[in-house]
Amino acid sequence: HAGQVCVADGTPLAAQKLERVLTNDPGTGVMRHVDAGYERAEDVAAERGVRVPMTES
Repeated sequence: HAGQVCVADGTPLAAQKLERVLTNDPGTGVMRHVDAGYERAEDVAAERGVRVPMTES
């Protein structure tokens, strides 16, 4: 999450936003690694249910 700034102030809204960042940011990294051809990333995407649109036909 390099360069990502989050405010976790204990509110429900902050919790929702923090969950999105900490889920979607790593998921995007997995997609990039799948697109680059890393087999391990393909395994992780399948295990975690990460949809990778560029591999769908």
